Amino acid sequence: MRKIVGFFVLLFSLNACDDGDFTIESFDFTSATTNSCNSGESGFFIYKINDNEALILQIPETNFENEITPTGVPRTLSINSTNKVIYRLYNGDLNTNVICNTIPPANPTVTKEWNALSGNIEISTSVNKEVDETTNASEITGYTHSIVLRNVNFDTGNGNQQLFTELVFGDYVTSSLRQGDFDVNIAQCGSDNSFLFKIPVIGSSTPANVPPQAMTLRIDPNLFVAEVTPENQPRTALINGTSNFLQLVYYNDIIGSEFLCASETPTYPIPIEEFNAENGVTDVSGIIEVTTTIEYEIPTDNQSPVIGHRHKIILKNVTMTKVSSPELQISFNLGNVYEFGEFVILL
Repeated sequence: MRKIVGFFVLLFSLNACDDGDFTIESFDFTSATTNSCNSGESGFFIYKINDNEALILQIPETNFENEITPTGVPRTLSINSTNKVIYRLYNGDLNTNVICNTIPPANPTVTKEWNALSGNIEISTSVNKEVDETTNASEITGYTHSIVLRNVNFDTGNGNQQLFTELVFGDYVTSSLRQGDFDVNIAQCGSDNSFLFKIPVIGSSTPANVPPQAMTLRIDPNLFVAEVTPENQPRTALINGTSNFLQLVYYNDIIGSEFLCASETPTYPIPIEEFNAENGVTDVSGIIEVTTTIEYEIPTDNQSPVIGHRHKIILKNVTMTKVSSPELQISFNLGNVYEFGEFVILL
C-alpha cells in the first residue's frame, strides 16, 4: 500500500479485514494551520490542509466552548454520525475555497477518502491573554482548544480498516468577547451615588467580538464627601463584593441607562458573559481611590461660582473573574492603575 505523507508522525497497527495483512500508515500535518468553514451554521467543521491532503473534523461548533477544561479532564465526544473524522486525498493542491465550497469544484477531485468508524475526540481548552508589561493590565484574547483523537478506526475502503490509538489533531483557536472603549465620564441613576456605570458606544464599525456591555460599580456613597481631598491623600476603600462591587457584563443586544436603572431587572437584553471583581486586600489589590476637587461654573475664573464637587475614581490592581467558572480562574487584570471615571455632585 502506498505510504501516505499526511497528518501524524506515528506508527500504529492496521487491522485488515482481508488476509490479515499488516501495514503502516503515517500522517503529518504538524505545520498546517487549523481553519474552519460555516461558523455559526449547521454545516460547521474544522480542517487542516497539507498540499493535496485534508483532515476534516465535523462536530457541532458548541463543543468549542470558551470555558477552560480542568487539567486532565477534556471534553470527550464519541465518533458517530454526528461527530465525524474524515481524511481525504485529492488529485491537486487544496485551498480554503476548495474545502469550504458548497458546490464541489471540477478540480481537484477526491481520489481517496477514509471515514472514521469509531473512537473518541478529546478537547482540552485553555485561555489566551495579552499582558501590558508596563501597566500589568491583561486582556483575554481567545481560547485554544487542543484536540486529540483516540482509538480512531478508519474505513480505508476495499474492506480494510486502520486503527490509530492516538492522533494529535492540533489546536483550534476561538476569539473571546472584548471590551469596548469606555469614556472617563461615568453616569448614575438620578441622584443615587451608590450605583455608577459606563457604557461604550457600539456602532456599525464596532468589531463583532465587541458586544454591547456595561461596567458597573456599586460603591459606598460615603466616599463622596463634599470636601476637597488633600494632595495625594484620596479616600480609599476595598472591593468587597457587597457595598463596593465592580462588574463587567456583555449583553446580546443594545442597552442604555433605562435598562441599567430599571427598578426591576429586565428580562431582555440577556447577559451573555459576566466578570466580577475579586475582593481586595489592604495595600495590595482591589483598591478604590476617590479624589475630590471643586467644580466651577464654566468658564472657570476667580469669579466663577462653585457649582459642586468632582469625584475621580481610580481602581488599583483589580482582577476580574468570569462568573460562570470562578474555580477555573478565567480572569484578567485592569492594571496597576485603572481610571474608572469621574462625575460631579452639584451643591
